[in-house]
Formats: sequence, C-alpha cells, structure tokens
Amino acid sequence: MMREIVKLGAILGLVCAIAGASLAVVHAVTGDIIVERQEKALMSKLQALVPAAERFEKIEPEDGGVYYLGYRGEAVVGAILEGTAKGYSGEMRLLVAVDESGKIGGVEVVEHGETIGIGTRALEPKFLQQFNGRAHDEQLIAGKNVDMITGATVSSRGVLSSVSNALELYKTHVLKLDPEDNWDLAKVKDGVYEGTAPGFKSDIKVKVTVQGGKITAVEVVSIEDTPEVYTDAVKEVPPRIVEKQHWKVDATTGATLSSKGIMEAVRAAIPDTSLKFDKIADGTYEGIGQGFGGELKVRVEVANGAVTKITVLSHKETDYVSDPAFELIPAAIIEKQSVKVDAVSGASYTSKGLIEAVTDALEAAPER
Repeated sequence: MMREIVKLGAILGLVCAIAGASLAVVHAVTGDIIVERQEKALMSKLQALVPAAERFEKIEPEDGGVYYLGYRGEAVVGAILEGTAKGYSGEMRLLVAVDESGKIGGVEVVEHGETIGIGTRALEPKFLQQFNGRAHDEQLIAGKNVDMITGATVSSRGVLSSVSNALELYKTHVLKLDPEDNWDLAKVKDGVYEGTAPGFKSDIKVKVTVQGGKITAVEVVSIEDTPEVYTDAVKEVPPRIVEKQHWKVDATTGATLSSKGIMEAVRAAIPDTSLKFDKIADGTYEGIGQGFGGELKVRVEVANGAVTKITVLSHKETDYVSDPAFELIPAAIIEKQSVKVDAVSGASYTSKGLIEAVTDALEAAPER
C-alpha cells in the first residue's frame, strides 16, 4: 500500500513538473506574441497621428512622462505625447499629437477602464475631435471651450486632464520652455513692439509684430556687429522665433552673440504679462484648474494688494497623493505673493492644477 502511495505521488509530481514546464514555455511564447502585438498596435496609432513620419523615437524624461518624436529623414515632423489622468473607473492613457505649428493634430486612446456605453462615449472620435486644431498654449476649460458629455462628466474630465497633461509635457520637454519665463503671447495685444539688447559690438534693435496672440514677423531694425558674422543670424534667427513662437531658439553657428542679442531683443520687446498681486483689487475671486483627476476649484481672497487666503472648494484628486500639494502650494503662493512656485514632488499635476486655478481667479479680477 505504501509503495502504491509513493508511486502515485511520484507520478503526480512528474505530471505537475511537466505541466509547469509546459505552461512556462507557453507563457514565454505567448508573452512575446502579446508584446509584439502591443508594439504593432502602438506603432499603428503613432503612424495614424503623424502620417508624415518615417520613424519614431521614444523619449522618457527623468522627471516622468513619455513622448515620441516623429522624423522624416532628419527633420522632426511632429510630436506625440502620452497624457494620463484618472477617469471614472481608473487611469486612462491617451496619445496627443502636436504638429510643427504647435497645434493638436489628433488624440488616440491607448488604455482605459471606463464603462462601456457610458464613460466610453468620452473616448469616441466625436468627442476627441474637438481638441484638433487647438494650440498647445491654449487653456482648456470644461464647459467653456471644451464640451462635456452629460452622464459621462467624470470620464469627459479625465480626457480633458489627459490632454492638458500631455500638452504640459510638450511645453516642458519638446519646446523646452522655462515655466519662469513669463512668456504668454495669448495675453499680448495686437501691435508692433520694439526691443533692444546687447549684441557682439553694440545694441541690437528689433520690431516684433503680434496678431491674434501670435508673432507674425520679427524685423532686425539695427545691428552693428561684424557683417561677416551677424548676416546669417539676421537671416536665420527671426524665422525660427516665428516658427517656435518663442524668443528662445537655436543660435546660428558662428554667430552666437549676435543670435543671442536678437533673441534677447525680441524678449525685451514683448510686454510683461506676468500676474502682479499688488495690482489686484481687494475682493474674493474663484478660479478653475485641471488637476490629475479633473477639474479643481479654488477661492482666493485679496486684501491690501496681497493674497491672504486660498481655499480649495472642490476637487477630484486622490487624497493621499494630492494632500501635500493642497497643503504646500497655497501656503507657498501666499508666502511668495506669486504663482511662480515649485510643484510638490509626487503631486505635480495637482500642484499645476492649483496654480492654474489661482491664476484663473486672479487674472479675471479687476485692477486696484
């Protein structure tokens, strides 16, 4: 009897070993197939978003996020950025394409957990297409310039937050814009502005034309640097500024100082549109921003030309993740009397949403 039991145990052990080995082999084979299919599906979405691209380079910045640069030859013809945010049933992940002019070229869904037939209505082309053609620096606000879907509001806000987060990634890592730069052309009135800055030998003077929140022309009015050096800078730098819609662009090789002078002169020409707390009339103001989980709302109190209190009225953030931002960001804004404060590590989207909401509240306030 004992021999039979031992024999049966040995047989069962052998069967289990064979079955385990078979499962491992199947998993190894199917795992590779699944990964390969996922990669093909991703490449298909990237190609659909930037059809002109011949290849894509995946970039993962150290401070988080993922984006892809589309190349045709050696030229970048578009960028695709992953935007994530909390939907109704979990995290959603979208791809947002931005073309060479800085406008959204399309939005594709990569991953979501929304309820079929309800939340997924916010993931359909009809809803996503409203973002096409929007400029990368346009503030997207639910109910104002972005339509929400009745009955799928949380999912709609999740999509909006995902797109907004992708655009932040574009501005920070693709355009490499400095958040401390105070550069906001959307707030600059139409007109022709003049600016000067030091060049290689003397001051460089420029004229900058702004129409519809965009730089349409940059003219170098006077420059006395070495002609053999500055000529290429005058030819190359102004078009780069118009193309990028920013004063900070690549310098011309061999004419670094002249290039820098032109850039700095353009920067000097554009009026400072930064928010100044001491110019705001006393009162209580409300504003809206986009956090990781969706829209958040704040109330800001101003007295004697200073922000004295910031109250978060509503939000959809994850408590244990966002709590540090809710504690530190309002305190930092009040201490510095400025919205130029550092985001809280681990709660960057909530931090940016709070800063955006305070800015939204105060920009609509009357002056003293």
